[in-house]
Amino acid sequence: MSVHLLRKFLRENQDKCIAVLGTTCVGKTTLMKDIPEAVSVSQIAPPLREEEKLELYKTPWTPETGERMSYLRGERGIIKAGKPAFGTVIPSNTELIVYLTVSDEVLKNRTELRGVSFNDAKAMQKYIEEMIKESKLPVHIIKI
Repeated sequence: MSVHLLRKFLRENQDKCIAVLGTTCVGKTTLMKDIPEAVSVSQIAPPLREEEKLELYKTPWTPETGERMSYLRGERGIIKAGKPAFGTVIPSNTELIVYLTVSDEVLKNRTELRGVSFNDAKAMQKYIEEMIKESKLPVHIIKI
């Protein structure tokens, strides 16, 4: 269901640079598999050095981690129209945002299955929502 809504929206806006955002375990990677033109933000930004990876992929997740990720991935990543970029940060030339959400219950189940901290996922979600609000970009919300 959600993939059909997302595909339709992406098709209708294929002339724009679109960022598809969501916290960890929301389903970004799963949706990307059904959208051949989709890319990960990590594919459009320069590769991370080992020390940057250690800095970013630690727990607990903090807003400072989000700010650093926004710089390393978002500010250095460039989206191409028709190639929506999936991730947790807003690339610098984003024109339109799709925000993926799930209920807390679903997020809790998914984080448990993946061995990821629910609290980290919620902290990341809050940061993403604040980042979206501050961006003042148009946002399309899809509930998964």
